[in-house]
Amino acid sequence: MTETHPSLIDMGRDVDLALALAQGRPTGPVADEVRKRLRCYLGLLVDPAEEYAKGLADSRARDIATATVDHARGLFRDQDGDPAAMLRLLGKAVYYLMRYASHVQLYKPQQ
Repeated sequence: MTETHPSLIDMGRDVDLALALAQGRPTGPVADEVRKRLRCYLGLLVDPAEEYAKGLADSRARDIATATVDHARGLFRDQDGDPAAMLRLLGKAVYYLMRYASHVQLYKPQQ
């Protein structure tokens, strides 16, 4: 049995869902499952996003991107906090890491 990685579309849908749940129903089994998936996405995205951040030529942009990646690593481990705030933070972190990671995939030479 092979395990497939979620697509960027799947991740984007969960980001949108997390932000919507944070506005209305930030607790319960659905919200818990979305938080779990978002943390999994962070685990998949953090290394390529870090590669992108480290490769930025502009030092200010590099510092911002590196801080964003570091913050996402913290969220990956953090299980406590306000449920609505965690949904928003996880959703936004996945959103930014998706952007960073997609740059690495787009501009990586084909092997």
